[in-house]
Order: sequence, then structure tokens, then C-alpha cells
Amino acid sequence: MNKTMKAAVVREFGKPLRIEEVQVPRPGPGDILVKIEACGVCHTDLHAVDGDWPVKPNPPFIPGH
Repeated sequence: MNKTMKAAVVREFGKPLRIEEVQVPRPGPGDILVKIEACGVCHTDLHAVDGDWPVKPNPPFIPGH
């Protein structure tokens, strides 16, 4: 299995997403790891990128749900 993956990363609120190589997360107890071939960015993700969503993770983070 690859140890890295490409991800759209938020480094700073209100700035464009950056495509970066990041470490593949290790699943914890009761979790599974799913390989994603392609995905979209929804409007909720764009709110998270802009920092105008009630839940504000601290950058850097990879948006999605």
C-alpha cells in the first residue's frame, strides 16, 4: 500500500486549496481505510475552506465528510 496520497489541503482560511502529497492515515480501532479514486468538492467544503462554517478545524486540514 502507498504511504502517501494526494489531498486538497487547507493551509489558511480564505486561500485556495493546495494539492499536496500527505501521509496516508492509519486507521484506528474499529476504523477502515478506503482507497478513493476520485472525489468532488461540495459547497460545505468550500465553507470550511473559507472558515465560515460553525465547525472550524485548525489549519492545516483536509476538508471532506
